[in-house]
Amino acid sequence: MTKRIDRRAVLRAVIVFVLAVAAFSALSALGSAAAAADATDVATTVVTADAVDVDAVTADAVVDEEDDAGGGSTGLATNRIAQNVFNGVVFGLLLALASVGLSLIYGTTGLSNFAHGEQVSLGAMLAYFFATQQPVSIPLLPVEFTIGWPLWLASIAAIAVAGFTGWLQDRFMWSKLRKRGVKTVQQMIVSIGFSLALLNFLQWWIGPDRLRVSTSIETRRQIGPIQLGDTTSMSIGIAVVALLAVGYFLLRTRLGRATRAVSDNPALAAASGIKVDGIIRLVWVMATSLAALGGILLALYDSGTKFDTGAKLLLLMFAAVTLGGLGQPFGALVGSLVIGVVVETSTLWLGPDLKYATALAILILVLLVRPQGILGRAERVG
Repeated sequence: MTKRIDRRAVLRAVIVFVLAVAAFSALSALGSAAAAADATDVATTVVTADAVDVDAVTADAVVDEEDDAGGGSTGLATNRIAQNVFNGVVFGLLLALASVGLSLIYGTTGLSNFAHGEQVSLGAMLAYFFATQQPVSIPLLPVEFTIGWPLWLASIAAIAVAGFTGWLQDRFMWSKLRKRGVKTVQQMIVSIGFSLALLNFLQWWIGPDRLRVSTSIETRRQIGPIQLGDTTSMSIGIAVVALLAVGYFLLRTRLGRATRAVSDNPALAAASGIKVDGIIRLVWVMATSLAALGGILLALYDSGTKFDTGAKLLLLMFAAVTLGGLGQPFGALVGSLVIGVVVETSTLWLGPDLKYATALAILILVLLVRPQGILGRAERVG
């Protein structure tokens, strides 16, 4: 983990981000021009899909209606490209909340935590548990009750409980594995098993259905070529504040400097008087709290969540962390933004089922050119 922001690294990150946006915008423009002749069929398909899936309304239907009103292929391309790039930045910001935590865990422990996706799902499930007006229950207790807290209070409670699960994990599992000298490969296998256990637990507890954390209808406004909803604006603001707070913590506080020292050299940090186990436990609490916050905001952004939402996002988180540079929290932020834009803009010219594959393709291409990632440091081999 670097001790300060390298200007050349930031410049590289900006260049990669701009190139990714420009490349996909150009490809999207070509794809939109070819698809202009079928605009009517596309609109019909989108409207039909909207009847099945309410989520698609926020992204496609409104844009298609405006394009039909405009009647021109240029307007169609411009609005959809701008909207998808914007959606990609928003998705990248929300993804970064989870990716930064994953990067912090890797930086301080060397562990690739495969159960981090379930922490994202757990945050959203807990927010639903505390906020819903429907009867809920606790596993193994044959009693149903209704909590119905306001969303803001339910979210705070969910983040607190999720952070406590991070403390529990490190206190009773990961710290004991470290003390017994278990290698990171074995710990990674443990995390895979823990991920499956959490996934099945969430399905057993909450059920397999898609749930809405908030039942309020989002009001959307037209800002230039894009549409922005109130809930999305709030999510962007919360995500930016949270990421700035993490950056301030790492760069400006004593605990943050200790975290960076543990990430760089745990043995030297321990010799300097830093309580390595305490720092790692703090990182686990931070990572699980950030994952919960990301899960809640993603549930609001997608107008719903499921027990396996985090598991589906896990590969994107790993892609963002690897793309930005392993163990680099700021790299995870840059990688998440690139992945978010690539994922959202790829739907303009590829089927939605392939959007995650395009993000992984970009990851492979970048690693072929720069194996250490965008903000990673080159290591001498041999």
